[in-house]
Amino acid sequence: MMSTLKYALSKNPIIAAVTSDKAVQTAIDSESNIIILIQSDICTLKDVVLTLQDAGKLVFVHMDLINGLKRDAAGIKFLADFIQIDGIVTTQANLIRIAKDNDLLAIQRVFILDSASIEQGIRLINTAKPDAVEILPGIAVPHIYKYVKDKIKQTIIAGGLIDTREEIEKILSNGAQGISSSSVELWKSSEFNQS
Repeated sequence: MMSTLKYALSKNPIIAAVTSDKAVQTAIDSESNIIILIQSDICTLKDVVLTLQDAGKLVFVHMDLINGLKRDAAGIKFLADFIQIDGIVTTQANLIRIAKDNDLLAIQRVFILDSASIEQGIRLINTAKPDAVEILPGIAVPHIYKYVKDKIKQTIIAGGLIDTREEIEKILSNGAQGISSSSVELWKSSEFNQS
């Protein structure tokens, strides 16, 4: 499954971070191959996931922000077996391990504030062993990459405070393989396809 994530990013590194049901159709129409559902509602989740997967998208659910679902083993099993998502995004290392036990892809979100948070993030990543790491704020990835490039092996995704195509180009040329964004304008761009 990890090769599926890498392949999708190699085709288009822009990940659509969908923050409302209204943006689902825009995500479907976008060039993005990977969708992260943020602030999802458990009542509408199955239909949204099915619609996105029918459009050929890999669908991740942000576990820390989902409404109506407990963040535990039973919640992840429900997402894997009943909703049939492709993966999760979370800051919690214990959920990464549970997701992998349920054959889901797992992206670990790490907030970088200073050098101490870089070291803490590296420890968490090496313990949980996610498929990919989303570093926030993404705009800092070109500066942070030199500290993490030899210490983690996972795919790096940059997220947060990325507004322009120039910033995306700089981030992708300095260590990241993907960019997650809630900006509909950035989803529409196909110029970052890496194939």
